[in-house]
Amino acid sequence: MNKIITLLAAASCFVAVVQAEPVQFGGEVQQEKLVALSSILAAPEHYLDQEVTVQGTIAAVCEKMHCWMRFETTEHQPSFRIKVRDGDMVFPVSAKGKTAYATGTLQPWPGGDTPRYQLVPTAVVIEP
Repeated sequence: MNKIITLLAAASCFVAVVQAEPVQFGGEVQQEKLVALSSILAAPEHYLDQEVTVQGTIAAVCEKMHCWMRFETTEHQPSFRIKVRDGDMVFPVSAKGKTAYATGTLQPWPGGDTPRYQLVPTAVVIEP
């Protein structure tokens, strides 16, 4: 019985270590280009069509095609999302609540009455 308990304990430790690895999509996230999301949302015109890296907490993930993630923003800030062409990167729904870093080009997010912005990424890392 003790051997079984020991094996189960070892297996659960292994699973915890495996799940603790970041999930990466695309190329390398460029930390040297990190810009605070609040700075981008305060003056998006300064960052449009430029390559930047953003960091945020994932508030939502597309449940149909897994092609976008929406970052949490404050109450008075517009929504901000990370959007890829369907199938280019497949973001897991389980990423909700986790921290992510994304490097890409800032673009307007079409539709809606108020201006919103999105990052079209070349690299994304979701922290465990």
